Amino acid sequence: MNIQKHYLIKELSTKSGVSVDSIRFYEKKKLLKPSFRADNNYRYYDEEMYKRLVFIKRCRNLDISLTEIQTLLELEQSPTQSCHAVNELIDNHIRQVSEKIKELENFKIQLSTLRASCNETSQINDCQILKHLENGIS
Repeated sequence: MNIQKHYLIKELSTKSGVSVDSIRFYEKKKLLKPSFRADNNYRYYDEEMYKRLVFIKRCRNLDISLTEIQTLLELEQSPTQSCHAVNELIDNHIRQVSEKIKELENFKIQLSTLRASCNETSQINDCQILKHLENGIS
C-alpha cells in the first residue's frame, strides 16, 4: 500500500526552504496548487507539489522569471516533444545574464572612478564623490 505524504504549508516551507509567503505567492501565480483543503480550510500539498516547489526555487536561484518558469512547466507537460523550446528559453536567459554582467561591469568602472576622485583626508563638504553624484558627473 503506497501512502502519499501530504504537507501543511508550514511543513512544505520548512522542507523546501521556501518561505510561506513565497509559497502563497506561487499559488496566486498558479505555479503551485494544494492537493486538497481539509475541513478546517488548511491547504495540503503532495510530494509532486514539493518537487515542483524545489524546481521553482532552483529556477529562481538562477534568476529565471516566473513567466519563464510557467513556460518550462507547460513544456514539461509534453514529455515526448523536442527539447528545442527549453534550450531556446535557456539560451535567451543566458543572453540576458550576459547583458546584466556587462551592465554590472560598467557600474563597477563608474564606482571605481568615483572612488578614485576622493581621498580619505577630505572633509564631506569637499567630497568629490558627493559632488559628482549631485552634479550627475560619472
